[in-house]
Amino acid sequence: MDVESFVKSNWNSLMNNMCIPETVGGNWWSVIARRYGEEWRFYHTLSHIQHMLQLFHQWKEMISDPSAVALAIFFHDIVYDPQASDNEIQSIRLFGKFALDAHLAHSVVSKVSQMIKSTITHSVEGKSDDLDLCLFLDFDLAVLGQEKDQYKMYAKQIRQEYIHVKDEDFKHGRGKVLRSLLNSPSLYASEAFSQEYEEQARANIAKEIDTLSRV
Repeated sequence: MDVESFVKSNWNSLMNNMCIPETVGGNWWSVIARRYGEEWRFYHTLSHIQHMLQLFHQWKEMISDPSAVALAIFFHDIVYDPQASDNEIQSIRLFGKFALDAHLAHSVVSKVSQMIKSTITHSVEGKSDDLDLCLFLDFDLAVLGQEKDQYKMYAKQIRQEYIHVKDEDFKHGRGKVLRSLLNSPSLYASEAFSQEYEEQARANIAKEIDTLSRV
């Protein structure tokens, strides 16, 4: 199954499980496919959503509210402009429009919106006991702990998304972000992901910092 078919199948299953009308689900799938297929996206595409969904299925037994986590996966990057600074807030707003069409309960809207908002800092300060939130954020950052070649491709795709930024400015900005990650006590919010990905993620980040300093 190709990427789009996999993601669409998961979306349709989610809509069916939540008893959301087929017309609403179909209309919003068109929005999702169009948004994640924008020409300036290289990493934040349906492939990223696919990877998160694969992890979602792998860890699903540990998730207390699968529908909310799945919705957060689909909508967390639905607005993505590398030249903007409010993508997460705009993604929440677009999710809000879907929520109105789907007649979602306020509790669901609030939970999903908070998950998306948390991707601004990827911090769970004060909410470390919220395993759904921890796992969602860890799904999003799992790419950091992939094998070297996969990480190298991720780093290349990020550079492509910021092609409008001059090399020297990109190296400075990207290096600052990466060093901040390395200085954090843990890259992952859940113990399970820390055990599985932390060591490789730190090695990958250190390697990218070194590469940026040599270019």
